[in-house]
Amino acid sequence: MKNKIILRWAGFLLVLGFVLAVIPERREILPKREKASIGAIKCTVSKFLLSNTDSTQQIAPLFENLGTYTFPVTTSNLRSQAFVDQGMRLAFAFNHAEAHRSFMEAARLDPDNAMAYWGQAYALGPNINDPLPDQERKEAAWKSLEKANQKIDGTTPLEDALIRSLNARYSNIWDTDQSLLNENYLREMEKVKASFPENADINTMFAEAAMNTMPWNYWDSQGNPMPYTSDAKEALEKAILLDPLHPGAHHYYIHLVELPKPDLGVPSAEVLGELMPAAGHLVHMPSHIFIRVGRYKDAVMANHKAIAADEDYISQCYSQGLYPLGYYPHNIHFLWSASSLIGESNTALSAAKKTAEKVPQGEMKNLTFLQDFAATPLLAYVRFGKWNDILTYPAPASGIVHLRLIRHYARGLAFVRKKNPKEAKEELMAIKEIMEDPQTATIIATAHNSSDRIARVAYEVVAGELAHLEGDSQKAIEHLRQAVDAEDALTYTEPSAWHVPPRQNLGAILLDLGQYGEAEEVYREDLSRLRQNGWSLYGLSNALSAQGKKEESLKTQSEFEKVWQYADITINRSVF
Repeated sequence: MKNKIILRWAGFLLVLGFVLAVIPERREILPKREKASIGAIKCTVSKFLLSNTDSTQQIAPLFENLGTYTFPVTTSNLRSQAFVDQGMRLAFAFNHAEAHRSFMEAARLDPDNAMAYWGQAYALGPNINDPLPDQERKEAAWKSLEKANQKIDGTTPLEDALIRSLNARYSNIWDTDQSLLNENYLREMEKVKASFPENADINTMFAEAAMNTMPWNYWDSQGNPMPYTSDAKEALEKAILLDPLHPGAHHYYIHLVELPKPDLGVPSAEVLGELMPAAGHLVHMPSHIFIRVGRYKDAVMANHKAIAADEDYISQCYSQGLYPLGYYPHNIHFLWSASSLIGESNTALSAAKKTAEKVPQGEMKNLTFLQDFAATPLLAYVRFGKWNDILTYPAPASGIVHLRLIRHYARGLAFVRKKNPKEAKEELMAIKEIMEDPQTATIIATAHNSSDRIARVAYEVVAGELAHLEGDSQKAIEHLRQAVDAEDALTYTEPSAWHVPPRQNLGAILLDLGQYGEAEEVYREDLSRLRQNGWSLYGLSNALSAQGKKEESLKTQSEFEKVWQYADITINRSVF
């Protein structure tokens, strides 16, 4: 399972060219006459610059609003040092391509700066979001590492150790197993950490090396740590203790604990968003914690800020390229998800439409994850009961399978709500046909889940709601419990791989059937997964009231009203 997840995620990223970009800052790192401006340096597309460059021309600009973090190295050239600092900031912000260019500029300014070449090799390597570098990057990393080794005389002991550690991370035997190299690098970084235990950067890079051996797979299904998870956690906690404003340590810590221990990440979430205001991804990252601990309004605000940062960058630098396909719409997508959970329908619907608008229609068949973005308006219409909007939504082309699936799902529920079982059954059969097509299993719908797994949830939800409409309560409950199981089996991602928890459908039907105790249990389960979400708080309050649990019901109703203070809708069920 681990390898399958890694390969799916890697394939997604290799197609996307998934990297972060930032916008320039006005903080004077160097005297104004020396500072590169956005007008003087052409904004670069979001891919690694691996071709030969003119050494007489500046390669990268100094960006602004990237905070004050510094990574001192052996150089007498202040400008080269500034680009090393920027390279590290960008690497910690997961903008490895732009970090690489910064390190290239640092080397251009000071060809004897060994750490500028180390930085190039470091940025070109695998990371948790891009675990399988292509051949061109492997060769470029090796060449940069060779230059770092050639310049190693005169470096500090710490710099010497970092350069030598990369000798274990890379190989010029190009088909060497990447997982073996990751393990070798981790062992070397463990030695470096033992030599420099009080260095925040070293603790952070050790944790990064540990996480690279198990990307997005840090805990088992029971919440127990995987090998090296505890070591990474301890190292990041020490790094934060040593440097409470370390952007890399906070960023990695959020990724490490967001599932299943998000409460541990709250302090990092409260700090990280302000450390590098122009790095949209780091501004967004706190929402990964906020949405897991029930702070949905904070998640909404974080993504508003991240979207603004991204749009500022895109408007200044370029309107085309790969960046707008990845991080930027992810922030809008996240805004839709978070605002939906607190009843901000106008914000959610607007964000859903905007997410879909960012999708280049001609790319959806090959870049299948874009179909998930494109489907967001349909999912928002389901959440807020916009049945007529669903029924007038145009059908996608036949080859756009996942978007077709979601449209059939939405239409199936729309026909159920309009009490048209005949049409609902036709949509259900269309879902089943897609679900059972072997090709559907090859389509990556979200970063981690294939479309057939999403189809299973969709099928069971529509089947359950249809059975309820037709008066078959036992069959309705049966299908919706299967939907719950199917959703629980989905691989973790944010926003959640399924938009409306099936427990909310199940709870609403149990209430309709007078099974109040079971409804209470279902809503409590949902609230343990999506804390303080308004939809299940409302359902739980009704379930408690129906059982005569007046005090508990009033308390839950009060919690609901607090969460729902931002809502622009009223509800009378946990689903429309």
